[in-house]
Amino acid sequence: MRKECAAAFVCLSLFGCSEPSGPAANARAATSAVQGSGIEPYALLASELLTDIRIQRDAGVIQARADDLIQQSDVVLDAFKRAYPQCRSYLDAVLTLRASLAEMSLAALEQDYHGDGKLPELPELPDPVCYHSKDLVVHPATVLVMAKGGLAGDDAYLEAELEMVEVMAHIEQVKQAFKRVEVSIEQQGVANDSTSN
Repeated sequence: MRKECAAAFVCLSLFGCSEPSGPAANARAATSAVQGSGIEPYALLASELLTDIRIQRDAGVIQARADDLIQQSDVVLDAFKRAYPQCRSYLDAVLTLRASLAEMSLAALEQDYHGDGKLPELPELPDPVCYHSKDLVVHPATVLVMAKGGLAGDDAYLEAELEMVEVMAHIEQVKQAFKRVEVSIEQQGVANDSTSN
């Protein structure tokens, strides 16, 4: 009898250690996405870039900072795609923007990415979460292209500043979207705990 109980215990232990599938696997992936979102480092870099623009640092510095911010957006968007898989194709298209920035004009950037001309249709969601995360790439890309052409005068710096002010608002929206996923995961965990008891 003791051997049978031990064998049953080992089998149950091994079964309990298997990888979750379905909703449990999705919840684990979303939890990982929220925890490693990269949004806080992104927010810090965005704030530094906004400060550099406000004190009218050299266009080369602004361009380099904008490029750093775009690189950090890769981390945020990768996490966002795990948290909101319905945004994947839309955000994958946004991430292709980086490869063409060297030769892109402001007009093309405005039409193709601000105006979504080169992006797939947004998924039907109650909140435009995909849109907010897209703008974490598009607005810094606009600043980068502006700086590449030189920031001549107060008006040019003001335009760049307005782009970054918009980024700051989108950061808050993306943080809230990550928080909603986190809360949903916690609620799902509580529901799972209550049904398993």
